Amino acid sequence: MVADGWQLPIKISKSRPLRIHLIGIGGAGLSAIARVLLGWGHQVSGSDRADSPVLGELAQLGAKISVGHRAENVHGAELVLASSAVPEDNVEVQEARRLGLPILRRREFLAWLTEGYKVVAVAGTHGKSTTTAMIAWILREAGFSPTFIVGGTMVNLNSNAGTGQGSFFVIEADEYDYTFLGLRPYLALVTVVEPDHPDCYPTMAEMREAFARFLGQVEPSGYIVGCGDEGVVVGLLKESGRKAITYGFGEGNTWQALD
Repeated sequence: MVADGWQLPIKISKSRPLRIHLIGIGGAGLSAIARVLLGWGHQVSGSDRADSPVLGELAQLGAKISVGHRAENVHGAELVLASSAVPEDNVEVQEARRLGLPILRRREFLAWLTEGYKVVAVAGTHGKSTTTAMIAWILREAGFSPTFIVGGTMVNLNSNAGTGQGSFFVIEADEYDYTFLGLRPYLALVTVVEPDHPDCYPTMAEMREAFARFLGQVEPSGYIVGCGDEGVVVGLLKESGRKAITYGFGEGNTWQALD
């Protein structure tokens, strides 16, 4: 296991049902992951500090839910996922480490979760959820049967995630805590890049560098798409050294929106 303790120490196959415990399962990111895992037939358990309607929904889907964090909640798990908001001294994190269980943050877990798929990753300071939902809905209605994770509830499906039988995995690529750097996109889309999350990115230069790294992880045969009306995005696309598709209102865009 690497020094930071948040990497898979061994290769864990997704080909059989696993017992997976999620610490902070009620949050937007982990609740969506839980829905996908349940849809794939894994045995999911999870805990959160307080009860919420989301926990009830996950319980109805088959997850074993605990309100409050206790060491025994991780007993029996084969793999543990901890939210970025969960501190290292959390009792369940500490118990998982004591038991020698593989324990991941979202960045590492998403790398494992999306492996083998054509990943369509939507990043940006604003517009991620809406754009991700639109792409997932279009692919679904077009018969591609994608698996998807969105940062908010899709009105048409009343859910923030879903599983499909197709080769595409559409995902909202969250820049917080460098989570999106766990992805290897087939297609990466960037809406806009502005200062945000000062606890992770004290300067705009640091945020810009993270997005540059994200675009650098696109598959060699993949695609890069960005808003051509946003100066920072245009700069990132040029610096990527890749042929990019742009959209927006300006005349220079590959796809131009007109009245």
